[in-house]
Amino acid sequence: MASKNKAKSQSKDEKKQQRAERRAEKKAENEKLYQEVMEQDSVETPNEVEEPKKKNKWVKRGGIVLFVLLNAAVIYFTAANEFSKKAPEPIKFDFTNVLYLFGGILCLIIFLGCETAKYMIMMRHLGEKVSFRHAFCTAALGKYYDCITPSGAGGQPFQIYYLHSNGYSNGPASAMPLSGFFTMQFGFVILCIFAFIFGNGVVNGVLAPGIKITAYCGAVGYMIVPVMIIITGIAPKIAMRIVAFFVRIGAKLHIVKKPNHTIMRAVRYLNNYSENLKMITKDKGLLFKLLLLSVILQFAMCSMPFFAVRTFGGDIGFFRALILCIFIQSAISLILTPGNSGAAEGLFYIVFSSLGKSGTFWAMLLWRLLCYYSFIIIGVLVYGVN
Repeated sequence: MASKNKAKSQSKDEKKQQRAERRAEKKAENEKLYQEVMEQDSVETPNEVEEPKKKNKWVKRGGIVLFVLLNAAVIYFTAANEFSKKAPEPIKFDFTNVLYLFGGILCLIIFLGCETAKYMIMMRHLGEKVSFRHAFCTAALGKYYDCITPSGAGGQPFQIYYLHSNGYSNGPASAMPLSGFFTMQFGFVILCIFAFIFGNGVVNGVLAPGIKITAYCGAVGYMIVPVMIIITGIAPKIAMRIVAFFVRIGAKLHIVKKPNHTIMRAVRYLNNYSENLKMITKDKGLLFKLLLLSVILQFAMCSMPFFAVRTFGGDIGFFRALILCIFIQSAISLILTPGNSGAAEGLFYIVFSSLGKSGTFWAMLLWRLLCYYSFIIIGVLVYGVN
């Protein structure tokens, strides 16, 4: 009996030793990867910023075709649901409807105005030439590329290239778009926290539990990149371990093919973000201004459904429409189609039609025109001019 207990004890000690050895190996591997990243980042960067690579034309065309078909399918099914039940009541347009329409357009102007103001403030702070034209074009082009790329995060490389090609130096040309993206993400997270705390009474009975859970997950998704950038700036080795942990889980699940390469790329990406953001975040007053403008522009974006629904005769309160839109925006952020297309239209229609509001289909189209297609149209015009 004693010999069996001794054997079990030895077996446990061996397993503990093996686990400790594996942890030590992973730690050494992480340390080696971290040093490689630091060595590569210390190499002098070229003076010229390369133009972002463009996709293969056939891939691009195929993506456009799928995008158009997806949007057409969603619009067809929502229209069929709207008009198949009974003949819709005629929508009477009067002066009040027109005022609500202008209210929605004003939200679009506020959004672009705040984003433009952010770039002008950053230009002045970084000692670069302050140009309304360049600030507006940077804001418009960033939103345009966000709208046409999956996950809505394709604008920063083009903004950096645009600023550099118009005479802005490398550091500020990189810092401004990254800081704009960073603060915009946090601006929406602040609205989400507000909606999740004070808006539960509004969404109960309107949103299914699954949609609410998806919205919570979407808000967490919004926070991942900004929080990881902050951790990288404060404790880079901890950030490295977090990245390595999740990448290696992905490798075990056969989602990630080259884990070490992926870890190095992710850490380098976070380091670049962190270094560029330090140019902005070291001034707390400037950071507060950027966050305030970001909250205002996100507030304007989430106010658009109220004006869209009221334009077509719907009877809904401003606070209710605002909270519902924040939940919708947060939930659809997990859908990686350009502009969250398909999910955005479908969820908007499902939520607002469940309230028994008339003209929901037309309100949905107006909302998407204001919060999505208008940015593409403005971006195309700006792109053509430049």
